[in-house]
Amino acid sequence: MTTPVSPALQFVLAAVRRDGDAAAARAQAAAGVADWNAVVTAAIRHDVPGWVWRALPAVGVPADARGALEETARMLALRSLAGVRELLRIVRALEDAGLGVAAYKGPALAADVHGDVAARRFTDLDLLVAERDRDAARRALLAIGYQPPAGLTDREERFYSTWEGVAHFVAVDADFPVEVHWRVQAPRYGGPQDPAQIVRGARRCQLGGGAVLLPAVETQAVLLALHGVKHAWTSLLWVVDFAHAVARERFDWDHFDTAAAQWGIERAAHIALLVAHELVRLPVPAGRLARARRDGAAVALADDAVRGLLGDAASPNAGRASTPRYDVQWLGSLTARIRYLALAAALPTPQDRAVARLPDALLPLAYPVRAWRLLHRALGRRA
Repeated sequence: MTTPVSPALQFVLAAVRRDGDAAAARAQAAAGVADWNAVVTAAIRHDVPGWVWRALPAVGVPADARGALEETARMLALRSLAGVRELLRIVRALEDAGLGVAAYKGPALAADVHGDVAARRFTDLDLLVAERDRDAARRALLAIGYQPPAGLTDREERFYSTWEGVAHFVAVDADFPVEVHWRVQAPRYGGPQDPAQIVRGARRCQLGGGAVLLPAVETQAVLLALHGVKHAWTSLLWVVDFAHAVARERFDWDHFDTAAAQWGIERAAHIALLVAHELVRLPVPAGRLARARRDGAAVALADDAVRGLLGDAASPNAGRASTPRYDVQWLGSLTARIRYLALAAALPTPQDRAVARLPDALLPLAYPVRAWRLLHRALGRRA
């Protein structure tokens, strides 16, 4: 790790580790901390206050710093419990409608991977359903009080969500927006898109007095690698999610490799392994780590992500805006890049709606509107 790391961040990184040297690393990092309020700030900024609070040494931490982390963790726990209740209500409604549904991220991930529903902050509840069940899932959510976001007509919601594979819902009496994913990833990224197989192979896990389906362990790890790389690993929480998912006993590395290859995201998997190994000392089999290090583009992108998370002002942080320039770097093959650029240029997004709000009957015109918007942006930059 070449980027200088503050004592506060050193302790935060040690707090989230699970390897055999984690306890010694925490003790060593704690001895170097002079400003525990800086630890509080770093823990909250990196979305890991619960881990840091539990890792605090018994003595030497000012009461105000300890209390701030404890209160943050307590509030997170209360919100997580509310999320569990709402998630179970939604899952029950979808299953009562005869649908298979798997929980993705949120409190279910926290309970499964970290053993604590309050281990991670989340802003919404994510669900995976088979593509054929998209409309039925929508009806089930409408029946329990959820609606598409305000301002979208029914046809607009369907039109603009078609190519992203995710539908958004909100409810007046619920604190958590809901995202129903009926594609694993948008078409521009390639790979399998219909989550039907993931839902079929999901495992049932106990959660808050109920039960939910979760993706198979190795599939979950691939999903977390894909999520992290698409967002350029700009949150330490995502690194911890992936590392703890992979570090479980009897993790099937061959299954993980096969799934990543089938989805066409080997480079994303390489980046995930490199970032987690560097930041939180994820134990990675030597052969797989060597293979990841032979991927020059993966090494460069992982280094950018690590430097960005460590606060290196000189880091290019190429992916923070999730731009095509960044995406084509982590997509491994020329074919994948051409597909991405072609579909990204052709398929309308909600941002195009903001440029030109079209009546429902004229929504197909969103295709030329997108082409015009991209051409206008390109010409403007050239000028």
